[in-house]
Amino acid sequence: MSKETEFPTYPPLFFVRITENLRNFFLRMNRRFTHPNMVLWEMTHGLWLAAGISVAAELGLADLLKEKPRTTDELAELTGMHKESLYRIMRMLASHGIFREQRGKKFSSTPLAKPLQEDQIRHLILTHVNPRHFQMFGEIMTTVKTGKNVSGVTSGTALFERIGNDVKKNARFNKAMTNASRMQASTILSAYSFNRYRNIIDVGGGQGLFLAAILDHSKECKGIVFDLPSALMQAGEVIENYSLEGRMKAEGGDFFEKVPEGGDLYMMKSVLHDWNDDDSIKILRNVRNAMDPGSRLLIIESVIEKGNKPSFGKMTDILMMVAAGGKERTRAEYEALLEQTGFRIRKIQPTISPHSLIETEKVEQ
Repeated sequence: MSKETEFPTYPPLFFVRITENLRNFFLRMNRRFTHPNMVLWEMTHGLWLAAGISVAAELGLADLLKEKPRTTDELAELTGMHKESLYRIMRMLASHGIFREQRGKKFSSTPLAKPLQEDQIRHLILTHVNPRHFQMFGEIMTTVKTGKNVSGVTSGTALFERIGNDVKKNARFNKAMTNASRMQASTILSAYSFNRYRNIIDVGGGQGLFLAAILDHSKECKGIVFDLPSALMQAGEVIENYSLEGRMKAEGGDFFEKVPEGGDLYMMKSVLHDWNDDDSIKILRNVRNAMDPGSRLLIIESVIEKGNKPSFGKMTDILMMVAAGGKERTRAEYEALLEQTGFRIRKIQPTISPHSLIETEKVEQ
């Protein structure tokens, strides 16, 4: 895990908003002047494209093309795949700007292929385009009929226990969450000042990359990454790579039972959306019980907005519904959840990513 290549940089928020608005404008214009039959038909193609991306990610094709172009024959030999079938997958991906086809069925890398590399977000992508996910979404009607997830488990707790008990799945999931932190850290650090805190506790922080990024940026801070022991397996490596011995430690536990005390900032990134309201209330109450009177809680999640513009949160909400029984929430839903657990929202800070920073404080009861 190379520190130098950890975190991508992004344009300022105002510029991202302008480009988003332009992209959405041209998308609306395209759909306005295209027959609805064709628009919906093209939307369904996303399934095929996702399947092709899953092949590229699973086979590590972006890494094989990282240094030089290769022919389909070379790629097939290196991966043990069927030549013609692999070529057809690569041809489709190239038509979407993922790889570039040259003469002689030779392919090269592109900027859109880079995220599929091992040191980028390959594992995050694989968690969303693996065979089980395709199967779950094939069963989405069951969720719509019953309100129950179709992941094959009865609760979010059972889902994470199943992941933790499978060595391969656990390793890939932990890498995926670290990929997500790598992608998101810069967007959060540019939007929020962590320097005012001296002891930060990252609840459900996985391998600790996000907390390490904060401590690397804010030299006076110390912190604890808290998660299930199965999620912390590589935390020591992260601490060592960032030379944070003495400033950062990993603590195993279950946030449904207890959360470490002594933090002046508690934070949870992409945690509450995994859980239904009842489970989220249990987590929040345990966090509150651990907090000192002046401590703050920072919740980092997508906040569902009104209106019909494209929304990452409205998409991931369906994933949470189908896979874990969790949900993305509106501001009003967060306010209700927090009020029940003795918190109030101080402010919600948008970032250039789809996530917002919900800063809360304890309400003395």
